[in-house]
Amino acid sequence: MNIIIIGATSAGIELAEYLVSGGHAVTLVDNPSETMAQIGNRLDLRVVQGVPSWPSVLRKAGAENAELLVATTPEDEMNIAACSIAASLFRVPRKIARIRSPDYLIEADEIFGSHAIPIDHVISPEHITSELILDLLELPGTTAVGSFCDDRIIIASARCAKGGKLIGHSINKIYELESKAKIMAVYRNNELIKDYDNEVLAPSDIVFFCCERVRAMSLLSALIPLEPTGKYITIAGGSHTADELARLLSSKYKVKLIEPDMQRSSKTADKLHDTSVEVYCADPTNLDFIAEEHIDKSDRFIAADLSDETNIISALMLSRRNKVKTIAVIRNENFHELAKGPGREIDIIISPREAIISAILSHIRQEGVERMSLFRQGKSEGIELLIQGSKVTSKVVGKGVNDINLPPGVTLGLVLRNKVVHVVDDNYRFEDGDRVVAYLHDHKHMRQLVKLIRPRSFWIPKW
Repeated sequence: MNIIIIGATSAGIELAEYLVSGGHAVTLVDNPSETMAQIGNRLDLRVVQGVPSWPSVLRKAGAENAELLVATTPEDEMNIAACSIAASLFRVPRKIARIRSPDYLIEADEIFGSHAIPIDHVISPEHITSELILDLLELPGTTAVGSFCDDRIIIASARCAKGGKLIGHSINKIYELESKAKIMAVYRNNELIKDYDNEVLAPSDIVFFCCERVRAMSLLSALIPLEPTGKYITIAGGSHTADELARLLSSKYKVKLIEPDMQRSSKTADKLHDTSVEVYCADPTNLDFIAEEHIDKSDRFIAADLSDETNIISALMLSRRNKVKTIAVIRNENFHELAKGPGREIDIIISPREAIISAILSHIRQEGVERMSLFRQGKSEGIELLIQGSKVTSKVVGKGVNDINLPPGVTLGLVLRNKVVHVVDDNYRFEDGDRVVAYLHDHKHMRQLVKLIRPRSFWIPKW
């Protein structure tokens, strides 16, 4: 596929790297910069430097032959303009834009689409991040969650801890507790355990599992001592993510929102006046404020400021001093290690970039690929595959998992067939229309897996 990516942002560059590894022809467009000068030497892609929305620049980027344009710059207006010109002047068939401003998002259904500004899919980083945090709160104990098959099936991870029912027992005993589930991968000391059939679960093991969403808590009880999310949640941060999350949570929890800036805190209070959210203007790292307003008694503390440093410090303070369960939004993945290790543990680290790229990749939807979620800082992924074809045209229809040559590190989990969920075991035979949820330890094997699943009528020449 010929793809143009507008914006040499961290998300744009990582998306480009991912798509290049999948065999796509990628062109990256942005204003001249040192990053743009270097990126062409690092990745196998074209680099075009110039104002991304200018017709001459888009023409140079090959927009007349592009099948998809993804606009990821920090400026909404630049993304909108680039998509509009790509559609009207070059007839680019599919456009995806990153839009941040709530003013646009509130009216998105009326503003964007075939009937208006020609953007097919709008990606809101703040909304995606908020929904991910909401998922993690609804499934307490999980450290990552990806949704598939219309949200019926999930892949989730949990860090094993003392008190889990099966800690010290064989990993496979999980199936005695929850038969309609599948262990997708187990990591110990950040290394994949390749053959875990006879392994014993130990504290700090990271387990990725696939199950129906409604069965997740039963499976989690095998890995960790279950603790409810609680009733009191504090959110720290002057960001759209913090504001949206506060609104989403206010119907179910007692929410306090800490906004460091006086002017913005006043606007935020006005914006949330129809909710039960309590808005404070304060520094979330101020110990006197934390004690006076009982922030240290929160059941969950979510650090969602625009500053990674503020998020790390505030979350670590609440975690270390007060044993509060913490979630921190950390954009710079080089900082993730600062939040890990003995004595400085943040419970969950959210990478917005990973969530944004997962959302964009799900919208790209190559043949046979319905949905994708990245895990482990983009190293691994979950994927929903649509089985199509017949025994004549497909390499998998009519066959079992042991009859097909899966790429290394790939585990097939659950299948949705005619609204019924099945586990992929030795007896399962794939049929046309099956929606299969898979886990890839190394996302670089995704292209190989997709080629295996596609029927011959969809196959493409070797790149």
